[in-house]
Amino acid sequence: MDDTENGFKFGLIGWPIVYSLSPLIHEEFFRSSGLSGEYAPYPVFPDRFRKSVLELFRNGVTGLNVTYPHKAAAAEICNEISGDAEVLGVINTIKTDGRRIAGYNTDTYGFSRYIDDNDLSEPFFVVGSGGAARAVDYILRERRLQCELFCRNPGNWTGFSSATKLDELNDALRKTDGGTVVNATTIGWKNDDVFPVDRSLLENKIFADLNYNGSWQWRNSLRSDSAAVYTGEIMLVHQAARSFEIWTGTMPEIAEVLEIVRKRLEEGL
Repeated sequence: MDDTENGFKFGLIGWPIVYSLSPLIHEEFFRSSGLSGEYAPYPVFPDRFRKSVLELFRNGVTGLNVTYPHKAAAAEICNEISGDAEVLGVINTIKTDGRRIAGYNTDTYGFSRYIDDNDLSEPFFVVGSGGAARAVDYILRERRLQCELFCRNPGNWTGFSSATKLDELNDALRKTDGGTVVNATTIGWKNDDVFPVDRSLLENKIFADLNYNGSWQWRNSLRSDSAAVYTGEIMLVHQAARSFEIWTGTMPEIAEVLEIVRKRLEEGL
């Protein structure tokens, strides 16, 4: 099939998919790039992942973003794994040419742009132990930026930096002026979540939240404590743009899309 004539078919596969900004983002990418296509959410139970992906590919889908809980399973169905994904072992984007399935990680690109766009400063205190934390840790290591990682179970961490117990984060922050705390966990998706850090220690530091729930009360009140706060929609749009480039060969402009996403977040998901 000639995708440029018949329209691209992409999507997001995960379980559950309660709400996602990805369809909105990719619709805007199609429009601004002058390409024809669609991007749809595909909620799929874990035990049906492989069968569902192969069925979607047979029906003309050529690219999928992969989210929880399918990232490990995605690696198992790929014939080849490219770029950062090969090192990380974490895949969030897959593509097929009709014969083979290739896997990629675009979170690393997204976080790299997140650093630059927000002018984040070292040292970095990264909280988390999942795929997002691994992508963050990888980019900080590549850039040779000072990084400490904190999680509840350091023995389970498989990243590049050494991990420290989460309850030691406050002590580390007391010893440091400035720097950036990165929330690479799911804390903050519930409006009343509380992040496990003494708020007073974030004064004159940066709090970089990779989530983008605009209603998280704890994070939103940090600004009154003289902390600089950045949210995750920048990383979301950049990593989506990289996926779009992998699938279509075209890197879309993100400025207008980012404004649309921010407006949607202000209106409430």
